[in-house]
Amino acid sequence: MAQTRYIFDHQSEKAVLYQAGKFLFPIGGNKAEHWIDGDYVFSLATQKISYWILGKDLYGHLGNGELTRNPVFYFGE
Repeated sequence: MAQTRYIFDHQSEKAVLYQAGKFLFPIGGNKAEHWIDGDYVFSLATQKISYWILGKDLYGHLGNGELTRNPVFYFGE
């Protein structure tokens, strides 16, 4: 069975999401909000790219291939 990974907010350093398999769930929730495919995180609601993964950091996707300047979230240990 795959290990659960937690995703933390860069500003507050609090866990906001957790990964189980290829899906991301909000902390305290059991309904997936996103899924991971390669280096991208997609929204289940919109079916569009939400974040781009670079190493342990997740950058917000602003649309038209633009990303946030600084990472929004990061995978914790």
